[in-house]
Amino acid sequence: MSTEHASPGAKTRIRDKLVPGTVEHAYQIPYYQDLWAGLPVRELTTTADLHCLPVIGKFEPSGGAAAVRHPDRTPSVLMHSSGTTGHPFTRYRCAEEVRALADMLANLNTRARERTGETRPIVHLSTISKRHHGNSIGALAVERSVTLGLTSARDLDKALGLLRRPQLFPDLADPLIQVSGTPDDLVVLAHAVAEAGLAERLRPRTVTALADYLTDGHRDVLASAFPGARIVHRYSLSEVAGGATRCAACELFHFDVHVVPQVVSLDGQQPVTSGVGRLVLTELHPFSQYQPFVRYDTGDLVEAAESPCEPGEVSVALLGRRAHTALVEHQGRQVLAFRPIALREALERLPELARGVMHASIAPYDALPGSAPLASVEFHPSREGTRPRVELTCVTAFAPHLFPELTGQLRARVREAALNSSPELRAMAADGTCELHVHLTGDQRAAAPFTVRSH
Repeated sequence: MSTEHASPGAKTRIRDKLVPGTVEHAYQIPYYQDLWAGLPVRELTTTADLHCLPVIGKFEPSGGAAAVRHPDRTPSVLMHSSGTTGHPFTRYRCAEEVRALADMLANLNTRARERTGETRPIVHLSTISKRHHGNSIGALAVERSVTLGLTSARDLDKALGLLRRPQLFPDLADPLIQVSGTPDDLVVLAHAVAEAGLAERLRPRTVTALADYLTDGHRDVLASAFPGARIVHRYSLSEVAGGATRCAACELFHFDVHVVPQVVSLDGQQPVTSGVGRLVLTELHPFSQYQPFVRYDTGDLVEAAESPCEPGEVSVALLGRRAHTALVEHQGRQVLAFRPIALREALERLPELARGVMHASIAPYDALPGSAPLASVEFHPSREGTRPRVELTCVTAFAPHLFPELTGQLRARVREAALNSSPELRAMAADGTCELHVHLTGDQRAAAPFTVRSH
């Protein structure tokens, strides 16, 4: 784990210019006045200076982000997070910040058109289903938008009927199509579109996965169904106006310029520039004004790394959720008991494991590539006479008692896959700090689908 600072990159230099105004605006809010009392707030001029400010959560300390309200702004948008990645939370946006976001997105869209020479109007198709949490700010940089419901088979039929129309809009004959949604929704839509013979007609330019982790299984399906599309993996959360995009070259997430990403230690607030920690985001003014989050703990675990694609910037790999991942004392420091996202990827590669239902209300989309394996992980701390242990339960696609030899071989492969997915777990298992127990069962009631953001 390193805390050394590299020379700032281009994005950081832009952020540095916005930091003084961000801090000054936030300091007009009573919550921050109390929280930052005695700190050199007026001297904060760069993103690196923000490390002297305390990290806040949704409700901690002293009310946390829920207590942030600017006295000179009026909320105009209410965004409710359903709490699938934590506690339910109500987020507000004012008209001024929505306009600032819309203007920025429009400017980026214009620059992209100038760079590519693309002149066609954009139609954005977004899916919505029971897996969604939170809602949109409403600052889209596209000319037209269409919502495709995927909550039931009837909704899917309606969506396909809409896509069969000669033109989505009467005045647009050949628009540029973008599609976004959760990974599962996009896989269901891709299969349905392919079966209906609409893939060539749709031909989306980009397919963007939101709100959950895009696994290799999801990506393979989408790339096959839409061979001409760029598959985009976005990291975002409803609380923060901004996020990150996974880079196809280095496979790390690079952050939007209007948010400040920082990584802090797992068990404190020490800055981390290389290694595992908690992701903290700061929204920059003028893109967040009524309820600006400064040093907000996202609850996500990441591994910070230097990327050749964006030197001098914070780039990360996503590891999982802090609320669902135990910490273990190992060699004098706190480490992760396991890495949820890497473990999910590892288990998904084992065909002998049963899969969960991807979309129970839309037959036959109950099990598709990208469907989560039925598995659960529990951490048991040490007690008198026992060592800490990680218990991994996996449901098999066959009856284990009928194939004892195969079951033994699979247990060994599951164990090795789990150890390979987490260097911390492998090191602890090797020196006896923490044990790994693998249980295989044919009972599909023994474990739910292994998800990441809600696991």
